[in-house]
Amino acid sequence: MIAAIGLLSASAPVAAQACQAGATSDFDGDGLSDLAIGDPDATVSGQARSGRVSIAYADQATQKILQAQIPGNDNGAGDRFGHAMASTDWNKDGCSDLVVGMPYETSSAGAGAAGAVVLIPGSTAGLVPSQATFWTQEALDLGASEAQDRFGFSIAAGTSSGGKPFIVAGNPGESIGTITNTGAIGYITPSFVVGFHQDSAGVPGVAEPGDLFGYSVAASPSGFVVGTPAEAIGTLPYAGSVVMYGHPASKVIPTAVGGADQDSDGVSGTAEAGDLMGAEIAMADYTDSSGTSTLVVVGAPGEDGDNGWVLEFDADGSFTQRRTFSQVTAGDLEGNERGDAWGGALSVVNRAPGAAATWDKLLVVGGAPGEDKTGAGLIDRGTIQVISGLGAVGDHAVGTDSALTSAGLVWESGQRIGTSFHATKDHLYIADPWSSKPAVYGIPWANLLSGGTAAVVKYTPATFGLGAADSTSFGASLA
Repeated sequence: MIAAIGLLSASAPVAAQACQAGATSDFDGDGLSDLAIGDPDATVSGQARSGRVSIAYADQATQKILQAQIPGNDNGAGDRFGHAMASTDWNKDGCSDLVVGMPYETSSAGAGAAGAVVLIPGSTAGLVPSQATFWTQEALDLGASEAQDRFGFSIAAGTSSGGKPFIVAGNPGESIGTITNTGAIGYITPSFVVGFHQDSAGVPGVAEPGDLFGYSVAASPSGFVVGTPAEAIGTLPYAGSVVMYGHPASKVIPTAVGGADQDSDGVSGTAEAGDLMGAEIAMADYTDSSGTSTLVVVGAPGEDGDNGWVLEFDADGSFTQRRTFSQVTAGDLEGNERGDAWGGALSVVNRAPGAAATWDKLLVVGGAPGEDKTGAGLIDRGTIQVISGLGAVGDHAVGTDSALTSAGLVWESGQRIGTSFHATKDHLYIADPWSSKPAVYGIPWANLLSGGTAAVVKYTPATFGLGAADSTSFGASLA
């Protein structure tokens, strides 16, 4: 029925009897993780940077989703549909639902880059954009949709430990009174919505011009973290900070669990102008001898002349530094170099939730998109390192260059590998959005961690019936 009326592609997934809960990003409920591939700069119907999302189902079916398929929308130029994405089971039917940020959406009143968030429900036949919900700030009672708010610039989603689905949406361009670009957060659940900013009661910090509170967000069942990379620490602009909050059970401002900047007690380093601590965040819950713990990983890609740095924190009722690592301590023998922007993208994955964590199950992935390979004459080629979340920093560290080369990736200047990747329990998906041959590679973890030789999954624009000219940022976001 759904495929017959054109909501899904001709290769829509085979419908199951009922959704099988358990897998992440399982949009058709078959018990296997699917993959959403964002192309926010795609030209659609002649509209530049309108954006597109392509879905690769685990059974090899595919789907393309455009803004015009969302009720009340068109393929507007510059909206960047697919800029940020995440998934949750919003209606608790066992099928994952896709959350898409389009931060440059123009409001109905004509405010440019006001932003919006779209929730697309999953079903046994796949995602159903005709039943999507389109949210502006006004629709959620989060205030007026104003020019340059960029609501939906960052997105995190999931289910809290209390069993409630949630979405965390950042709008880093939000102005509070006359304080411009200070930023705000919308915390959205099926039963309530609450907005807050740095001048809200109980929220650490002070709203200041240009803070960009909400530029980055990350979440797990235990809580969520908000990054403010342009936060001034003392007189040092763009030093950055992060704060973790617990999930609220009702419409109240979330309680801060803890936070840090590089001048906080117990935190390594020193806050410096341009560090951009909190520009990227990732987190995951895991089980250890004391019960459930939470690992938070924070990037400071502007540290030390844009060499970059990564800091880890334990968030178990407090927020305590655990480890720090540069590219060298993370196992990259190329060294720390200016402009590498190590920590500019991060992911944490617990490959065995509920089981006691082991070195190969709790993994941290870090990108250095500005990495040069000067011996090969490649500038801003980029690279990615995988580090165990347990033990000493260098233990079990492994790079992904060899696996990508074996999978057919042709290295070029300007690729900036390490800008976009997505970790699941079975694969590390790495995007190559800006090369002459854009693709997304799904590398089995066993290939990286234990010398496995399983086939690497590869998606290109052609997988979805698209030409290279149709896809100018294929894989710039993944979920």
